[in-house]
Amino acid sequence: MTRSWIRGGLCLLPAAEGHRAERRELEIRDGAIATLHPADTAVPPDATVVDARDMLVTPGLVNAHTHSPDNLVRGTAPNLPLELWSLSSAVGREGRGPREVYVSTLLGCIEMLRGGTTTVLDHIRFSPDLDPAGLEAVAQAYLDSGMRAVIAPVVADRAVVDTLPLDAADLPPDGYGRKAQMPAAEQVGHVEAFLRAWRGRDGRLDIGIGPSGPQRCSDDLLLRAADLSRRHAAPFHSHVLESRAQHAMALRLYGGSMIAHLQRLGVLSARASLAHVIWADDADLDAIAAAGASVVHNPVSNAKLGSGVCRVSDLIDRGVTIGLGTDSACCNDSNNLLETAKWAALLHSLHVRDPARWIGPQRALAMATRGGAKALGLGDRIGAIAPGKAADLAFFRLRAPAFVPLNDAVRQLVEGENGGALAMTMVAGRIVARDGRCTAFDQEAIWDEAAELSARRLRANAGIYQSASALAEPIRRMYRRIGVLDPEATP
Repeated sequence: MTRSWIRGGLCLLPAAEGHRAERRELEIRDGAIATLHPADTAVPPDATVVDARDMLVTPGLVNAHTHSPDNLVRGTAPNLPLELWSLSSAVGREGRGPREVYVSTLLGCIEMLRGGTTTVLDHIRFSPDLDPAGLEAVAQAYLDSGMRAVIAPVVADRAVVDTLPLDAADLPPDGYGRKAQMPAAEQVGHVEAFLRAWRGRDGRLDIGIGPSGPQRCSDDLLLRAADLSRRHAAPFHSHVLESRAQHAMALRLYGGSMIAHLQRLGVLSARASLAHVIWADDADLDAIAAAGASVVHNPVSNAKLGSGVCRVSDLIDRGVTIGLGTDSACCNDSNNLLETAKWAALLHSLHVRDPARWIGPQRALAMATRGGAKALGLGDRIGAIAPGKAADLAFFRLRAPAFVPLNDAVRQLVEGENGGALAMTMVAGRIVARDGRCTAFDQEAIWDEAAELSARRLRANAGIYQSASALAEPIRRMYRRIGVLDPEATP
């Protein structure tokens, strides 16, 4: 049995709506929190001591929605609405080999671990779709990094042009966007084989399934994905109603609400986490609550893509679990969950009239920790500093600009800290980042390799970028028709 002792830290412990700060001694055994002792309890002679007396100790943050393949193309996609943005971002993932996938994953790990994020849900999408070597590269990267991860491979079986509310006159003449899709049964079979091979590795990896979005999936694929989730008690994760175009496509495909269609299919459950959920009405929110499904709020990427604002306060009123996600580093340009938490704390004050229903720092931090943990199906293992939970912790120096003078630890963490005060990050009792460096691998070598791989891929894919632009004008016409763009707008 390994035993360590975190001495004298100002710990953020779970409280009714958020957290309370108390000085405690944390006893860690075999990677889990065994006991919360009163401050100044004598340290056992056989314990390895971590001196946290000048630190704020928080639960490790949970990034409940991101896409690691986009780390290698951050900064390449312009500020445009989602469907136009996707034309550019998707091309950057074309043609990658396993090493590029592995390096791209580690890039995200570096940023997240250095910012106090200990767990991530990776909604992975890359080309070729569901390549076993690529899936294995992602899983190996998380094992090598020391992070905890839920990997949800993206599945989709509708051609791109069939996922958008385009009219016949909008379609490009060269057939771009009509790529043949892998059959639903084969896609789910690949995910199931991956799950059987990698789930539970080192106690840190879980595997789910990630339908890209209902409009991108046949009902057969959605049902097969939900069946896999049920049989394996595995996470089911999907983009849902992120954009106005997706809402319009739901009307075309289902004659009404996308959420109602998922409800009719029976794919909503407590295992389901739905990313974005912006274009939803009251009946949709009621259905999500009734199913026990969770919502993952991505305020930064929603703002960058002009998608809209999730009705988080209304979801909270209904008792829906909310997690936070950065979304991809190509539609956020950051994997910094503290930044996302600050957006979540403040954004809704512009849209909700009653200050008592504003989100604020306490609720935002709860979303970034135990809310995300529950959304990922890990609520019994992580998300709080409490006996029996994994010792997934972040340590922030209190002698830092955000915390001096210290009056409200939670408010100052969420609204004032950006990760610069982070001293170290711990996963399962093991220090995986300290003083700005990941401890399990050479981050400088990964940065050097990433720069070289990214430049090479952008050159190699230049022709594909040109082909993808064939859909740009049809999408603009679609946008004008459904009200995303002003009639005269030409982005």
